[in-house]
Amino acid sequence: MKKPSPRPKMAAMKKRKAKKRRDDLIAWISLGLLVICGIVGFNHSKTDLTQFKDELWPTATTFETVDYELLLTKDGDSSTLGSISSGTYNGFGGPLKVAVAVDVEGTIKNMAIVEHRETPSWYDRVMEQDFLQRLKGKSYKEPILLGRDIDGITGATYTVKAITEATREATLKSAKDAYGYDIDPYLTPRKIKFGLPEISLMGLMLIAVIGAYKVPKRHQKTMRWILMILGATLIGFVFNQPLTLTDVNKLIMGYWPDIYNQLYWYMLIFGIVIIFLTTGKNTYCRYICPFGAVQECVGAISGAKNVHSKTFNKVFNWTRRIVVLVTIMIALVYRNPGMSSYEVYGTIFNLLGTNFEVFFLAMILGFALFIKRPWCNYLCPIPVIEHYARFVHKKLETSFKRMVRNQHKTAQKTG
Repeated sequence: MKKPSPRPKMAAMKKRKAKKRRDDLIAWISLGLLVICGIVGFNHSKTDLTQFKDELWPTATTFETVDYELLLTKDGDSSTLGSISSGTYNGFGGPLKVAVAVDVEGTIKNMAIVEHRETPSWYDRVMEQDFLQRLKGKSYKEPILLGRDIDGITGATYTVKAITEATREATLKSAKDAYGYDIDPYLTPRKIKFGLPEISLMGLMLIAVIGAYKVPKRHQKTMRWILMILGATLIGFVFNQPLTLTDVNKLIMGYWPDIYNQLYWYMLIFGIVIIFLTTGKNTYCRYICPFGAVQECVGAISGAKNVHSKTFNKVFNWTRRIVVLVTIMIALVYRNPGMSSYEVYGTIFNLLGTNFEVFFLAMILGFALFIKRPWCNYLCPIPVIEHYARFVHKKLETSFKRMVRNQHKTAQKTG
């Protein structure tokens, strides 16, 4: 009896090696493109306050520059009318900058949004409801707390908070640096907000990790469904704070929010990273993701199945990688984390969105009746980020092991 020829095995091995080299090359090229886009975006010029001086203080005849972020406004007799200063605070998509006109008594006279990186639909909603008007007339002595001093806008919490805090920062700056007022008695004590959203997220993550390792296999399916329903209810509909591409972009760009007011963001991002690094698993997508749970619930109604076509899966896999790469590149160039986000989470969990977003959501849920988790498997950007994180982690681990081996060999030779 003839022995099987080793040629087919060798050919398959060569094919796998060639595929690995190709994937590695594509990964390094992608990293290079992201670095280039990041540099281009970082080098964009800063917005100059003088562009807004006439809009903020139309009666002033001269403007005296105190520093880059502070102008004194004067009339024809060279008497000081007031000042223009700016404040910055991280909103949903990144830093939001507000220019504020403050009179000599420390009262807000006028305002303008200098730059922002918020999702256009939410930002437009805030502007349409004239939120800026609610802040005019406030003094640097007032804390300007949402829900107490002024009313917020439902569904746009991050944007409204950013405008309020940036305005407060600019007003205090004018009071101190332009007029010499003592602002210390009016500074609001800062405390980290740890509430039900943070407790719920921490509990879900902890149970997911324990369940993945300690719960017997015969009970894991039940535990997973319980976690998914809780995730959809709490993280999705109640708190509306799922993991998004915008969150990933903020991490990459260094637009990390104020930990005092957005501890949840840090727990979500770094919780997922720590679990991934210590266990090698993405428990968020499998157990907690609210939109994944919604798709599975829809699929359970009609008995949705996985698609087993290799060609179909390969085409969609590469299409998704290209889309995610392009969207992150756009976000880096324009320094706007939320600019290129294409997720529909806000449409389903907030029940708000454009006609196109509603149509896109309906199409995804329609496919979910026949295909298991169509968004997660073919459109969601998070698995692409996870795949690249695994690539980087493996390369770093291999490099570290090689370095340790080389040091060990060197020690043996010198010893």
